[in-house]
Amino acid sequence: MIRRVSLFILVIIILISICSSCNSTPEDEPEPIVIKPNDFMVADWGMSQAKVQKAQLPQKEMYADDTIMLYEINKEYDLFIVSYFFEDDALVKGECRVEMGTEVWSKRVPLMIDSYTQFRQEIIDIYGDPKDIDYRIWIDKDPEYEEDDDMHNLYYQRLEYLTEWETETSYMSLRLLYIDRNFKFLYEAFMKDIVL
Repeated sequence: MIRRVSLFILVIIILISICSSCNSTPEDEPEPIVIKPNDFMVADWGMSQAKVQKAQLPQKEMYADDTIMLYEINKEYDLFIVSYFFEDDALVKGECRVEMGTEVWSKRVPLMIDSYTQFRQEIIDIYGDPKDIDYRIWIDKDPEYEEDDDMHNLYYQRLEYLTEWETETSYMSLRLLYIDRNFKFLYEAFMKDIVL
């Protein structure tokens, strides 16, 4: 009996909420809350080192001085090195370098390429479309190698992945390259008002 009464009350509440939403006009609806994405990772331009440090918790900085704060974050097999750059205790630039883990090269490189495309898509989801949809940049476009897979063309530095964005406050780029005998991708962002 109690169960039926509870079910009846629940149905009444649902019907009332449906009817009240049917009668509302667009003027009655509140403005949607728009959440602005951060300028870089968990921080915004102009934040002090103390505020960035608090926003980056629970990670502790690996190194810090008046102009830079470095964080090292291990995520699965990859190493993320996040750097925040300051001028007069105000954040002006950020950099996130992702280095490939130490697993077998032939297994890790395709995963690194996948990580790049996933990270690229996350940035697109947050900041919108990049300046150019094509992110495959040929450094040495030799027709002999164009049919090779990207893994080998990246390794021999004939190809690079590069995507760039521009927002109201920032310039951003995401790059995948082979350097120092390792694949890395680098996400950089800096304030528009700053010339670096």
